[in-house]
Amino acid sequence: MPLIFQQDYEMGVGMQGMTPFPKEMALGATDSEEMAYNYGKSVGLECRSLGISWVLHPVADLNLNPLNPIANTRSISDDPDKAIRLLSRQIKGLQDNGVAATIKHFPGDGVDYRDQHLMTTCNSLSREKWDEYHGKVFKALIDSGVACIMPGHITLPCYQKEKMNGHYLPATLSEELLTGLLKKEMNFQGVIVSDAMTMAGFRGWYEDRLEGEIQSFLAGVDILLWPSYQYMDTLEARITRGEIPMERLDDAVGRVWAMKERFGLLSPDRKLLRALTA
Repeated sequence: MPLIFQQDYEMGVGMQGMTPFPKEMALGATDSEEMAYNYGKSVGLECRSLGISWVLHPVADLNLNPLNPIANTRSISDDPDKAIRLLSRQIKGLQDNGVAATIKHFPGDGVDYRDQHLMTTCNSLSREKWDEYHGKVFKALIDSGVACIMPGHITLPCYQKEKMNGHYLPATLSEELLTGLLKKEMNFQGVIVSDAMTMAGFRGWYEDRLEGEIQSFLAGVDILLWPSYQYMDTLEARITRGEIPMERLDDAVGRVWAMKERFGLLSPDRKLLRALTA
């Protein structure tokens, strides 16, 4: 089966000697839909010239708390309508040129003042406000056809009921948020890719990192970012023993397969590298 090669490239392909781009805050400052589309198009063309068909951006978080260390300059705006208008064009620029885009970090960073790299953080908005801000942005970008969504190690107390040891689970471990809210209520049909499994916001929930990764898959994550080496064998063994429903694997495989087909990886005449053109 053909591999799909992924990179972050949040600021373009500059690290590979190509065009460096500023962070999303600078793109938001232009307030230009044409600029947003061309930003996505340029990154997409350079990615495909290197064989990259999937990027882990753009950031769709809203910059609601100036003390937040994650969204900040990586966020395009604090205005959901402006974010939708510009991000949808940036995503189209990427995906028109054969590169799957990923919006992050569901259910939305930029509210807490803490860093999910260091601990589980919280989107503390009321349900009404979440629907008005982050929920509105994610739903609009889902409806516009974004290929992938990355959940963060972030809780959403206004929606969640399930707790572990008295605490709400982060989205990367929450079936309520990933399967109940994102896949069912918001009708997201694309791929869910986790944020990094190495981050402390994820690692603190299970003493055994591997068990956390399995639980993340069960919750609804289709592809894990940086799992442990034992993950695939363990997942296979648990499916074979009937501990993990085959339906969960079918759902994940179907979504990944559809993404590969959508971006031309299943075409018999596909080429890994695409010449860089204007």
